[in-house]
Amino acid sequence: MVGLCLLRLVGLERWGLWIDEAFTLHDAQSLSWTRLTDFPLNLFLTSVWLDLLPPPHGEASLRAPACLFGVLSILGTAWAFRPLLGAPRAWLAAALVALSSYHLFWSQSARHYTLAQTLSVLGVGVALRGILGDGGSRYLLGVALALAAAFAHPSAGLVVPALLVAPWLAGALGARLPWSPSTRWMAALAFAGLALGLTWGADVWTEYASKKSGSSVLHLAQTSGFYFGPPLCLAAAWVALEALRQRRPADLLLALVLALSFGLALTAALLARVAAQYVFVLLPWAAAAASGIAPLDRPRGKVALGLLVGMLLWGAIDVTLYMTVRHGDRPRWKEAYALVARSRGPDDLVYGMAAPVGEYYLSPGSTRLREATSLARLTDYEDHLVDVWSRRERRLWIVLNREDLKDWTSEERARFERFLRDQCERVRTFPVAWTPRELDVEVYLRP
Repeated sequence: MVGLCLLRLVGLERWGLWIDEAFTLHDAQSLSWTRLTDFPLNLFLTSVWLDLLPPPHGEASLRAPACLFGVLSILGTAWAFRPLLGAPRAWLAAALVALSSYHLFWSQSARHYTLAQTLSVLGVGVALRGILGDGGSRYLLGVALALAAAFAHPSAGLVVPALLVAPWLAGALGARLPWSPSTRWMAALAFAGLALGLTWGADVWTEYASKKSGSSVLHLAQTSGFYFGPPLCLAAAWVALEALRQRRPADLLLALVLALSFGLALTAALLARVAAQYVFVLLPWAAAAASGIAPLDRPRGKVALGLLVGMLLWGAIDVTLYMTVRHGDRPRWKEAYALVARSRGPDDLVYGMAAPVGEYYLSPGSTRLREATSLARLTDYEDHLVDVWSRRERRLWIVLNREDLKDWTSEERARFERFLRDQCERVRTFPVAWTPRELDVEVYLRP
């Protein structure tokens, strides 16, 4: 387990930044506490951390907090679920989390998600200890701690309503738990949750939905299945069905939290774009449920053993590909902009996608990454952009990712691709293989 945790240090400096990490660096260096929806907890910790280090801030130093919280969330998974599942299953769940390349990715990204997951499993562990006999006060403390995770990222709040409803619903289905909230408790908690939801939660949702409108139910289901891993999802579903049929309290509680939380995410996906990263907080729950496949004293024990081996092999292969041909599951902006930095002349122009990342590599030490000055943003926002470029006599470097071109209008995309084909030469492609997204980065030169 120590080795799996330390795996998060491998490649921490090697992988280049992707655009949201550049946003984190910029925002942490110019932190404003004007709105709760800016996720100030993560940015505050990042800001304090970077203030302790001399600039310029490299990739490893920027990602170190996320890496630390990634390790803590693995260990926290084992601690949180141990009273409910016993030590062997809890450690197996932690191992499945550690063998997830998705968890590895967020442990090596300067974003909010491993912090949110760590706070969430801390609250879950306390709440479960309340359910298992310590009573209502500890349960409420755990729910409050799990809610605090939402201040690292609002998506962590998905677990809280499910954690409130699942113990009561498990009891209603005939699975006896040492302690579960009464109907009076449920009414009081529902009222408190509604009050919070109509204040802070409504503000967060309104701002998010205004920026990312459009249904994404199929996208959420597909990306979650891919990044969580098909064997793990299949094992968790099998254990959940058995728990429902046999009324096994521990596994039924896990299944209910997963179903209620993911159901909330799917409901949100009807109204706005929701991707797998917003259910990342459920990964420990899915791993805990899937760990129930390990006991082989039930019928179809060989199939269960096959699923267990499949989960472990999938994780090992997944992590190996992540570390090799998948290049950390991110576009290789670092290598592309390094090539441009080495090759450009003093009068050359640079147009690039992920401009804040380009600013980070072309202008080391810059603290205004959202306001790039060392290159021009490559977007379709400017009318007749290609015509403007065509009239420039200076050499022109272009750095792009083809997937981002899909957001352009068909007319602008066609004109731009014709410009590349007729007037430019492709200098190099930096490929990223075996991913569901097109992450290759291409560098073009217009002599």
